[in-house]
Amino acid sequence: ERTEDRTGVPGEVVRRLARDLAGAASAAVYGRTGSCLGRHGTLVAYLLDALNVVTGNLDRPGGAVFGSSPLGLERLADRFGLASYAKRRSRVGGLPDVLGSFPAALMAKEITTPGAGRVRALFVSAGNPVVSVPDGDELSAALSGLELFVSIDLYVNDTNRHADYVLPAATFLEREDLPVASLGLFTTPFAQFTEPVLRPYGEARQEWQIIDAIARRAGLLPFAPRPLGRILSRVPLPSPVFLLDLVVRLGPGGDLFGLRRGGLSLRRLRRRPHGVVLGEHVRTGVLTEVVRHRDRRVRLDPPEILAEFDRLGAEEDPAYPLRLIGLRELRSQNSWMHNSATLMRGARTHSARVHPADAAEHGLADGRRCRITSPYGAIELPVTVTDEVMPGTVAVPHGWGHRDGGWRRANRAGGANVNLLTSSDPADLERLAGMAHLNGVPIRLDPPG
Repeated sequence: ERTEDRTGVPGEVVRRLARDLAGAASAAVYGRTGSCLGRHGTLVAYLLDALNVVTGNLDRPGGAVFGSSPLGLERLADRFGLASYAKRRSRVGGLPDVLGSFPAALMAKEITTPGAGRVRALFVSAGNPVVSVPDGDELSAALSGLELFVSIDLYVNDTNRHADYVLPAATFLEREDLPVASLGLFTTPFAQFTEPVLRPYGEARQEWQIIDAIARRAGLLPFAPRPLGRILSRVPLPSPVFLLDLVVRLGPGGDLFGLRRGGLSLRRLRRRPHGVVLGEHVRTGVLTEVVRHRDRRVRLDPPEILAEFDRLGAEEDPAYPLRLIGLRELRSQNSWMHNSATLMRGARTHSARVHPADAAEHGLADGRRCRITSPYGAIELPVTVTDEVMPGTVAVPHGWGHRDGGWRRANRAGGANVNLLTSSDPADLERLAGMAHLNGVPIRLDPPG
C-alpha cells in the first residue's frame, strides 16, 4: 500500500508478483532505472541484485548469472588495483572514484575551480560530453579556459569544436578489434577477432598509436610512474595485439601456449573469422570465485547501502509537479547518429511525450511547442500527446540539441539538449557513485515563453 500511491500498482498486485517471483522454478530480476539514471541509482541497482539473492536466483541456471569472459579481466583488474572504489575522492564535491574514474558531471567545475589539482589539460576520445553530461552550457564555457584540449575523433562535434587539436581516429573498418568490454555479457560465451579491411584514410591512426606517440614525445608512459615512464618511453614496447594475445592465452579460456588443448589464442581466432563459441551456456556455481569477501559470503547490509536508505523520501516541490524521464529512440544512439541521412529519414523531430490528461491540464496540443522547466533550466520542444507515458510523467529522448559542431544535418534537425534540465552541482549527484540525476527530474509544463 505504501508504494501504491507512487507507482499506481495496486498493493495486491505487488504481493502476487512477489509470491510468483519467490515461488518460480527460475527467475531473474533486471532493470536499468536505477543503475545509471536515478537519484538513488546505486541503491536501486543493489536492491535488484538483492532480490535475486533472497529469492535464490543468483548464480543458478535460469537466474541472474555472472559473465564468463575468456580473458579473466576481473582477476587482472583486482591484481593490478584497477577495480577500485573510494580509494580517492574528487577534488570538487568529495565523491568517490569508481574503477579509477570520477563523475563526468564534475568536469566543468574541476576545470574552473582554482587550487591544487585543477584540470588544465583535457584529452577526449570519441566523446561529446557537452551534449551528454548535465548542464552542457556550463561545460562548453569551461572548455575554453583549458590550457590544452585535444580530441581524438571522427567528427567535429559540439564538444571538440573547442579543441586545440582534433586528431583523426581510424574507423572500425580500419583497425583490428576484439570486443574486450562485452566478452563477459554474452548469454552464449563467444569470442571474435576482426582484421582491418581498409587502410586508414589520410592521416587517421588507431587511438593507441596516437596516445603512444604523444606520450613518448612527452617522455611519459600511460599508467606508469613518471620516472619509470621516462625510461620506458625510450624503449620499444610490445603492440596491443601482442599483449592481447598474451592475455587471451593466459586467461581462463586460453591455450596456455599449447598446454591446454582447444584453448584460445589470436591465431585460432584469426583462423575463425566468424568467431568461436566457447560453451553452450554461461557457467554457474561460481560464487566462491567471484565474491571478494574472505568468508566467500554475499553481504546484504553494507554500511554505505544502509546509510543511503536515510536519504530516501526527499520533499516534493509543488512548483514542479511532474517528473521527467529519459527515452532512447530506435534510430538514435546517445548523441552521434543524428547526422546520418538514412537514420534521419521520415522528417524525424525531437519531441516531448506527454499524457493526454497532462496535456489538457496544461493547455498543450499535439504538435505544438511547450516549455519544460526544472529547478536547473528550461528547454522548448514540440509535444507528442500519447498514452504510452503515465500521467504525471514526461518523456524526452536524450542526445538531441546539436548546435555548434560540424554535423550540418544534426544541427538542422534542431531539438533541445534535455540535460540542460539537470544539475551538475555535487550536492545533486548520487552520493555512492556520483551518477547524475537524469531520471525522475522534477519539472513543470507551460506554453512556450
